[in-house]
Amino acid sequence: MWLYVKNIALFCMLLICSYGSFASQSYIIEQVSDTSNQLTIDSIIDRSASFTQTKGEIRFVKGETLWLKVSSVSELANESLVALGSIEGTLKLYQVANGKVAAYKFVSPELAHLAPNLHILPSITLSTDNQSYDVYIKVQAKYSGMLSLSVMSLEQYREALNSRLFIAGASSGIHYFIAFFVLLMAISQSRKGLAVLAAYFVCVSIQTGAYNGANNLIFPSELASYFAVYQSQIYLLSLIFAVLFLNYFVVVKRCDPKYTRLVSASIWALAGLAVLIAPLNAQHSLVFHLLGSLICFLLYILVLQNQFYEHKHEVVAIVIAWLPIFIFKMYVFMNQFGMYVSIDPSVLNQIFITLHVVLLAAYLYWHDKNKKKQLLFYATHDKDTGAPNRYMLQQSLDGLGKSQKDHTLLLFRPLVLQTIRLNMGWSYANAHLKKLLMKVGEQLNTYGNTVIAGHDNVHTAIYRLDDSLFAIVLLGKFELSQVEQFVCVLSASFEEGVDFGGDLLVDQLEIGVASNPIHATNADALIQCAMQAMAAKPAGSNKWQLFDFSNSIVSQRRIKIASALKVAIEREQLSLYLQPQLHLGTGRVYGAEALLRWHHPELGVVPPSEFIPVAESSGIIYELTEWVIETGLKQQAELVQLLPDHTLSLNISGKDVGRKELTVQLIELVNQYTLVPTQIVLEVTESATVENENTLFDTLGDYRSIGLRVAIDDFGTGYSSLAYLSQLGFDKLKIDKRFVMDVESSRTNQTICKATCDMAHSLGSVVVAEGIESEQSYRQLQQYQCDIGQGYFISRPLPFEDYKKWLHRMIEVEDVIHYLTS
Repeated sequence: MWLYVKNIALFCMLLICSYGSFASQSYIIEQVSDTSNQLTIDSIIDRSASFTQTKGEIRFVKGETLWLKVSSVSELANESLVALGSIEGTLKLYQVANGKVAAYKFVSPELAHLAPNLHILPSITLSTDNQSYDVYIKVQAKYSGMLSLSVMSLEQYREALNSRLFIAGASSGIHYFIAFFVLLMAISQSRKGLAVLAAYFVCVSIQTGAYNGANNLIFPSELASYFAVYQSQIYLLSLIFAVLFLNYFVVVKRCDPKYTRLVSASIWALAGLAVLIAPLNAQHSLVFHLLGSLICFLLYILVLQNQFYEHKHEVVAIVIAWLPIFIFKMYVFMNQFGMYVSIDPSVLNQIFITLHVVLLAAYLYWHDKNKKKQLLFYATHDKDTGAPNRYMLQQSLDGLGKSQKDHTLLLFRPLVLQTIRLNMGWSYANAHLKKLLMKVGEQLNTYGNTVIAGHDNVHTAIYRLDDSLFAIVLLGKFELSQVEQFVCVLSASFEEGVDFGGDLLVDQLEIGVASNPIHATNADALIQCAMQAMAAKPAGSNKWQLFDFSNSIVSQRRIKIASALKVAIEREQLSLYLQPQLHLGTGRVYGAEALLRWHHPELGVVPPSEFIPVAESSGIIYELTEWVIETGLKQQAELVQLLPDHTLSLNISGKDVGRKELTVQLIELVNQYTLVPTQIVLEVTESATVENENTLFDTLGDYRSIGLRVAIDDFGTGYSSLAYLSQLGFDKLKIDKRFVMDVESSRTNQTICKATCDMAHSLGSVVVAEGIESEQSYRQLQQYQCDIGQGYFISRPLPFEDYKKWLHRMIEVEDVIHYLTS
């Protein structure tokens, strides 16, 4: 970027040189001020004696007419002219001979289209070959400033005019070329920020062209005149585009929302000034220019100082690009307070505006170049921490694999990271994580033997694979001691904890390890192995886990089960087996518990203990429960034809507790099959009741309002309190089979079963015992007054048709014990 600045400076020097003075000592300049602004040329001619000679700069004041008189003191060679610099205002040039006006010229931006050359370099003849004249000049300016005046020959004037025409055309050409190029970029890339910048360039170019006369060379005369009349509005419009430029290039991308509101307020303020300035005369427009410039300047200061520490280079680049326009505006405003600089303002205007436009274009090039670099960087690195990402890890592992170098992948996940995000916010978590990773990286560097892709220097690289998963690559053959060493460093760094309001949140890590070529020979497989190892780490354990092929087989089987289970529901591969339940006191049939069974063509018999957890974790459990309920109630409709008081128990997953859709389905099916709701029991595990404590009261209320009965299954395994159970008021309490299977010999289980029966009866609940496998267990539970029993002693779970046959036989049996033991 500095090369561009150097070239621009050389161009500006040429621009200054082109405005060299053609002054001569063969004339004198006099001046007088007209504070009343009422004097005419005739009264001024009569007052020639009141003029005072000036040898220095010609200064004029806003709102006050300045009269100049140029007279020759000696013979001027050939034809000579008085040439003036451009001002923002009007010039009236009078050629006077013998006290009479011989010629008159009027220079005004509004009328510049009638005589473009006169506006670019105002002039009037001072002498010809035959006669000399006095030249009177009336200066009425919008703002205070300085006026350059020179006397030159006709040839010198033509050279100066051509020079000004060239410079005006060249600078305008630069402005519009850059604006056109930026506009093409905006259209091709669909970027609003570039469109705003192009519009700003056009506004600045139009305003400058109205000042130096370039508009009359470029636009039709009517349009050029229109631009001259509305210079002030165009200036304020350019400030609006300057604010929008800041918005699109800085505010939108990074800043706090409050700066977005400031941008909106600034735009409305500038638009309001543009409306207010319309009916005012030129003398008062400077106040609005000053207010508009001040609004824009303060907004830039607020936004850029906020971004300075994080984006220092970009802020400096923006400041450099806007510095020329700031210096020029400071020059203009200083003139209003009597502080002048001996340089033609039209020269400064062209220099600084051109410099500003070119520097903004250079900033745009630098900005887009850096943006491309940033995009390339973030394609291979994490945006929040700057750590190399999964792509870089893949490249690193692929490179090591191709070179056949042994290496070990260590994946780790900080468990407290999510807690930090929830309690302290995402930004705080990222800042903390960035510092922590730098610290861990420094500590790991001391051990060496690690690699980072794309660098010759061997040092530790901590890769970020997703929000909470990180990786380290260890070089060399797999050694347990080496892995232990790195695990200790990681654990020590993370276990220092995070301060949260004076409390220390101690972090723990999940760590999985896999090695190439022991566990895998390519990058994808190695990452998969390490992730499986991490997933297999025992819950609550602080130890790292090495990949085990047996875990891989289990994981693959879970995936197959998940994919096959949905198909099994659709293709009716599932079936319900019914395990009979008897009244232990009378031996009469009470009903049955429906048990889900799955026989897959390839996987074989898949037990519920294996596919139910997979269904819960994959979300298929809802469809599975709906199938069980619909099938079970359909079978119950047939069974009550054989045994009118037959009761069917259905198991409900903990995931289904509180699901309103389940209640609706039960109502529909009970009505559809005209079933008695009290003969349907929903069994919920004790652990599920503890997990769903907040919703369980409402859920049980919904079930009871239908008329259904609810049982707590596997009682004794969920660690629920008696007070809790009494509040819920379950209709049935089912003793877990581990307490029933050896109740005839185990004193502990005898105590548990008897106490459970007594407690349940005192709470008004029916007791069901599962797992009765012997006559002794059956009779022991009878002594404890257990109400219902089931188990292999009574019957194994039976397919539906076999159960109907069993039920038909059992209805006629009088001595159940004798029948079961015979």
